This record gives sequence, C-alpha cells and structure tokens, in this order.
Amino acid sequence: MQLILAADVSGSVNPARYKTQQDGYLEALGDSRVLNVIAELDPPVLAIAFVAWAREQSVMVPWMRVQDAKSMELFRNRLKQTQRPQIGINTFIGKALLFCDARFDQEFTGGRKVIDVSGDGDDNQGIAALRDVRDALIGKGVVINGLPIIVKPPEYIFPQQPSEGLDVYYRNNVVGGEGHVLIESIGFDNFKQAILQKLLLEIG
Repeated sequence: MQLILAADVSGSVNPARYKTQQDGYLEALGDSRVLNVIAELDPPVLAIAFVAWAREQSVMVPWMRVQDAKSMELFRNRLKQTQRPQIGINTFIGKALLFCDARFDQEFTGGRKVIDVSGDGDDNQGIAALRDVRDALIGKGVVINGLPIIVKPPEYIFPQQPSEGLDVYYRNNVVGGEGHVLIESIGFDNFKQAILQKLLLEIG
C-alpha cells in the first residue's frame, strides 16, 4: 500500500493550529493500533510519505517503508524535525491532489494508492476544476480519503467555510474511489482522534 498524508498549511492554519495538527499526526502515527493494522497488510509493509499543501506543495517526508515500531519512529522523527514550508496562503486542493498523484510509483510500486487529505477550507480555484481532478484520479484507481476540519464559533476562520458544511463539500467534491473514507474533525483540538480513526480505517 502507498499512502500519502497531505496536510493543509494555508493561511487559515495559524501557528497554534499547525502545532495542534502536527502533534495530532505524530501521536496518531505512534499509536500501537496503527502498527497492528500495518502488520495485517499483505505484505505487512506500508509505503508512506507526508506532503504539505497550500497554494503550492512541498514534500515534508519523502517515501519511507514502515513495517515496525523502529521504522515508524524514524518516519515520525523526520516529520517532527521538518520545518513548516512557506508555500502560500491559498487553499488549492486540486493542485495538491495532482502533486500527490505524481508521487506514486516512484520509490515503491504496486498496491493500493491512497491520498489522505486534511484541510479546513474549500478550493479557492472553484469546484469544477477540483471535481475534474478527483474524477481523473479515481478513474486511475487512486483512492482519496478526506479529513475536513470543521471550525465553529467562537473559533474564527477566514475565508469562511462553505455554507453547506465542509464535510458535505469534501463528500461532494474531494473524496472518492473504492472504499474511500471521510472522517470530520470538529475543530483542531479533535484532530488527533480523527486522524487516528481514519488511519485505522484506510490502512485496514
């Protein structure tokens, strides 16, 4: 299985939110239950990479092979030690998906190809282009899973999230593919539990 974790680092993700988000990834990846579901893969190995996205995209951790606690700790340490990339303030989900798709079958080949995209806003370039990208990737067999971060009052976010709800937006325009998963996080403080739940579902 090839899994790309794609995290939103756009302007709405302030330093405090970014820290909460990254801590959530680090804690979830360190949970023993994640290693348990990796052990049940055939073969019991996960190819994993971490991508940050906003207006542009940046690989924060390149492809690594994770099959045990030691290799997972190496991945987590690389993520923890990598500085937040300065790649713009916009939210370009479609461009992020294309960037991730181009990373598949580079270091590793075969198995399921999964993009795990988290974010707190809609695509600033509009729905039509995003749907075209999603549909093209699904047509190639890529699975796109989503973790929309729902920000509610008194929390403030700009730009405003879609009126229909970011979870509905992701369901209609972002996620897709066989067995895809959508898990919402109510605020950034719930992110660790949400990403853990999603990792267990998408790897298992």
